[in-house]
Amino acid sequence: MSNINDLKAQKYMESESKRYETETKTMKTENERTYTTESKLKEMELKKMREDYETRLSNMKNDQEMKLSEIRQKQTRSLTDESERLKTEIENLKKTHQGQVEEIKMSQSNEINEINESHQKTLENSRDKFQKENVKFKT
Repeated sequence: MSNINDLKAQKYMESESKRYETETKTMKTENERTYTTESKLKEMELKKMREDYETRLSNMKNDQEMKLSEIRQKQTRSLTDESERLKTEIENLKKTHQGQVEEIKMSQSNEINEINESHQKTLENSRDKFQKENVKFKT
């Protein structure tokens, strides 16, 4: 009887062993499938996050380039306007200076004319006095 019990025990052990192996294999397969699925999902999620990050980074760069371009254009316009204003201001200063030079020239010319006239009058007066004195001496 011991032999029969041994055989039954051995068969029972084999069947339990097979069941355990089958169960383990099934669990391994299921776990591997779950792991693969989860891994792919997380990789896709990570890829999407990277793409979103790259897109946002690219958009920010584009925005900054646009802003920089606008600032450069504004600065160029400002520089052009200031250059025109400076040119106009210089022209006005030159005209004003030229007007002042002309005024000074006229003033000096008038003063020279007055001095010449005064000198001529003084010479005429002196000549007249000389002639009067000369006539006094001759008589």
